[in-house]
Amino acid sequence: MGTFRPRSVTEYLQVLWRRKLLIFLVAAVLLISTFFVISKIPDIYESRASVVVAAQQADREAISSRVAAITERLTSRSFLETVIERHGLYPSAVRNGAIDSAVGRLRKSINVETRYRGDRPETLIISYRNSDPVIARTVNEDLVSLFGNMNDAIEKQRAKEIEDLNTEIAEVENQLNQKGQQRAIAAARRGVGRSSGNVGEIRARRQTAIASLESLSDKQFALERQIAEQKQQIAEQQKIVKSAPSDARSGSSYGVLLVRKAELEAQIQDFTAQYTDKNPKVMQAKSQLAEINRQIAQLSAGDGAGAPANSAEARELRAMQRELSRLETELEITRRDMGRKNETLATTPNLPAVASVSSPGPVAAAVAEPATDVERLRNRYTSLLNKQDALARMQSASVGLDPGLFQIVDQPTQPQTPAGPDRMKLRMLALLLALGAGLAAAVAIEAPRLFAIRDDRDVQYYLGAPVIAQIPETLTPAERGRSRKLLAARSLIVLLLAVITVPALIFLLNQLQVFQILASRW
Repeated sequence: MGTFRPRSVTEYLQVLWRRKLLIFLVAAVLLISTFFVISKIPDIYESRASVVVAAQQADREAISSRVAAITERLTSRSFLETVIERHGLYPSAVRNGAIDSAVGRLRKSINVETRYRGDRPETLIISYRNSDPVIARTVNEDLVSLFGNMNDAIEKQRAKEIEDLNTEIAEVENQLNQKGQQRAIAAARRGVGRSSGNVGEIRARRQTAIASLESLSDKQFALERQIAEQKQQIAEQQKIVKSAPSDARSGSSYGVLLVRKAELEAQIQDFTAQYTDKNPKVMQAKSQLAEINRQIAQLSAGDGAGAPANSAEARELRAMQRELSRLETELEITRRDMGRKNETLATTPNLPAVASVSSPGPVAAAVAEPATDVERLRNRYTSLLNKQDALARMQSASVGLDPGLFQIVDQPTQPQTPAGPDRMKLRMLALLLALGAGLAAAVAIEAPRLFAIRDDRDVQYYLGAPVIAQIPETLTPAERGRSRKLLAARSLIVLLLAVITVPALIFLLNQLQVFQILASRW
């Protein structure tokens, strides 16, 4: 028919009810296939680590660039290739030469979350997912090791800068001493006299000592202020350590370990009744139980007064005490330098400037030129000392649990429970797909019938005349038997087709990797 008879919602529901067996069969086939694929998806374990970026606010641009550089390094091809080779990841892709595919899969399994305070990065959360918890931890350790390498590179760079600065300071001091001697020699050669030559040398030596004392005095004042502030912070941290829980068993990690230990013991008992001690499942469960017992013993060893020795509060207190010791040592060195400069200044007489010279013309020019060089060298010497103090303050700016710019607060741990996949979400999605496929099959079969004359309502709509009576279809016994056989044959064919479709769908879904991709993201 060329036209379409409008139907009510009830009629459409009746059509779907008439095809309920088809809807059920298609949905059942798809549900069985998808549930089997979902059940075969391995558990995913996630290892996490947190790194704190410790830096002054004035260094935010340099710190942001370093954080961006190390983040790019974490996901770079060269670094990920070494990680794949070291841990034997994705062996099938590596054997087939698809190293780009392996790098892409590894890059998707790595997540770097950057948390900011204002416009400066403050914390980095590094996580890696793998079906093997041991591999997840070891790979994450390789990722976190980049931050330690960055700390070492920064420390080497700063040490090199300090060494070059000290060398330059020593050279400037030598040049100042040489300039004083040159002025004395030039004055003696031009007939200035021994007394005025000695005066020039003594004045140059005294000016150098005074400039050094001024810089050392500023450095001493800054160190004393830092030491006082550090002692105050240590006193506050000691109160925090004393008020922290004294029992390591009060922590949530201890309870999780006890629960996991009970699960492993029950699992080993079940395995012992079925397998021998050499079975891989038994050996793996026992190794996990030994690791759990080691961690419990380590936590129990921290019991005592105050916080445990390996707690974050205690580690921070020890770091503060080490920093205080370093500052006190530096202050003592500064005081000794000041003492030596004071002795030099005390032994150098404070002579007035030479009022007149015997040969004013050439002698004045000869003396004025070294005086200008001395002034320039003295300014250079002062700027170098200020730069040295700035580097020292930069070194003591980041005080925390670990030395360096990047402080690893939480080391990568071996996960005990899987972080994914979310099988409930996957099964709900499979159920929706199965129902949709069943309804689509019913609609595909019933859609052509909507344009045909099927009952009295179609006759009345298309012919415009009411239906007075309906004559039911009558069949002979032979025709009814043939109809039953035909129905049974059709049902058998449909059932066989459904049985064949299930493994075909499983193979297709495994090739498309649809649920595996969704599982990695959920």
